[in-house]
Amino acid sequence: TVKAGDGIVIATALANRDPDVFAEPDRFDVTRSADHHLTFAHGVHQCLGQNLARMELRLALPALFDRIPTLRLAVPVDELTIRPAVSIQGVNTLPVEWGS
Repeated sequence: TVKAGDGIVIATALANRDPDVFAEPDRFDVTRSADHHLTFAHGVHQCLGQNLARMELRLALPALFDRIPTLRLAVPVDELTIRPAVSIQGVNTLPVEWGS
């Protein structure tokens, strides 16, 4: 029970991991539906830049892969290091290569 005036801490790394909502929630899948996720928060605390971020992803990623169709990871995916859960989620580095 959370009482009036109590503080709470939410582990944001655990958001969007409900297996009843997301199939294989721990697998990174850029084609997954964005319905019901909490990436940009909710309610009055929603991210003001969420529409810009979504538009950038809709435009930039397809343009990148159209322009460089041979773009691929330069290391096996299990060698990528993930940022700690207390920060913005992502990888520390993303080495890529392209060509034949």
